[in-house]
Amino acid sequence: MGASSYIYAEACASESLEAWIGAHVNLFAFLGGVPQAVVPDNLKAAVIRADRHEPGINRTYADCAAHYGTVVLPARPYKPLPRYTVS
Repeated sequence: MGASSYIYAEACASESLEAWIGAHVNLFAFLGGVPQAVVPDNLKAAVIRADRHEPGINRTYADCAAHYGTVVLPARPYKPLPRYTVS
């Protein structure tokens, strides 16, 4: 739903798995539907192993996605570009 211009923000006290799953459940309820794919950042509650070809998804998070009929496609890990200073 990236082209929909919808913004959903929810403040959470932590980045725990419970908060992460709860935020997704609330998001799906807010949207009134579920996107075909969810692209999370590589936080530990969602992605156990960040790998370009075979990322390790947290089992509870994967079960939640399966329950809602969506797939999890984590953002690809990358090496940040070096910072250059202009003199």
